[in-house]
Amino acid sequence: MECPFSFRIGMTIQAFHGAAMVPFPPAVIFRPECCDLNQQAIARAAPPPIWMLALAVSGANVGISLLSPAIPDLRADLMATADQAQLVLSAFLVMLGLGQLGAGSISDSIGRRPVMLFGALLFSLTGFGAMFAPTIEILIGMRILQGIGAAACMVMGRVIISDSYQREEAGKQLSTITMFQAVVPVLGFAFGGMLADLVGWRGAVALMVLTAMTVLIASLILLQETRLDRTPPMALSKILGSYLTLLLTPKFITNAGTGAVLTAAFFAMGGFMPYQFQRLGSSAFEFGLFFSATALGYLTGNSLNRIIGPRFGLDRTAFRGSVVSFVSMSGLLMAALTDTAIQPVISFFLFFYGTANGLVIANVIIGAVRAAGPHSGAATGLCGALQMAGSAALGSLIIAFGGDVDFKLAISICWLMVVVGLVSAFLALERPARQ
Repeated sequence: MECPFSFRIGMTIQAFHGAAMVPFPPAVIFRPECCDLNQQAIARAAPPPIWMLALAVSGANVGISLLSPAIPDLRADLMATADQAQLVLSAFLVMLGLGQLGAGSISDSIGRRPVMLFGALLFSLTGFGAMFAPTIEILIGMRILQGIGAAACMVMGRVIISDSYQREEAGKQLSTITMFQAVVPVLGFAFGGMLADLVGWRGAVALMVLTAMTVLIASLILLQETRLDRTPPMALSKILGSYLTLLLTPKFITNAGTGAVLTAAFFAMGGFMPYQFQRLGSSAFEFGLFFSATALGYLTGNSLNRIIGPRFGLDRTAFRGSVVSFVSMSGLLMAALTDTAIQPVISFFLFFYGTANGLVIANVIIGAVRAAGPHSGAATGLCGALQMAGSAALGSLIIAFGGDVDFKLAISICWLMVVVGLVSAFLALERPARQ
């Protein structure tokens, strides 16, 4: 017996949906006579390789870490202004954040596989467009579309884990992906800088395209549909109502706000730090190596979080991490003000700032989702959107104020953001009820 499905989707995605619904190899492991959706929901598709999902989720890190060291080279090659060069990063981040808001809901209606295929193909094609972009305007346009594709891949990589594994195993697999995400920037900044020195910024984009193509081909061959019970699209008014409810929930705002400002400071530094290292005489490759200390610190912070998180709890661990971020950024500010901000000094403080983020980010996201109640799905997407939109806004603001030429000003603005994060983390602390 066949199961009738009917739905409406946009024309662009519809073409992928038609192809994606013929999986290779067979999509689902269950008896074909079980047509009832509730019975099908119990069956699970064979899980895809974890390396494929890790690559899909890491699209955002790849899209930033490979290109950040090459920004000065890109700016000179395309004769762009500092503001235009920053938009190459900021436009990608904005669409990465906005794309997360819609990708999950769309996949609930049409399935995970077509959304993953669409995202990977869009990421790949616009990557080729970016690689051969003759002007800065075309490059920015390609990066906008790249952000949408990367967002679709990132959201699908996470939700497919939830579809394919039981609760305990899903947590284990997600931890593996999180560690992979932390490693990618370490390699990305170094390789991006090396390619920028050897073949120019287009070489860094080429490696980005190769990553996206790997996800696309692997999805075509190895990914089976994991969403067996489709849901009708949610009304826009209901979606907006969920977001409004979250924005009026103090506990959500304090947790999400902490994560947003600390993440924004990190991505903003990726936009103006290359200019400072260039003034210090460093090559793009050397900048990539020094700046990767932030990612190494993030790995360290995540490892520490596994130990001290259960002992102190989410809120207090996040607050302690916020204190570390304040101390490290204060040290970086003092170095800038005293003209002692040379490469090893900057890298030293960046390591501890990354460590602080490792203690904060995961905990505040969990805290925000818990505070969301029945709106947990919307909370996850909104947290990601706030982080990416905040990163884009702060990075563009710093460059607009002259942060590419004034390192002291740029670090001062980041320091103010970290202070906001510290206050927000303090307000998010659970306090014992008064008798």
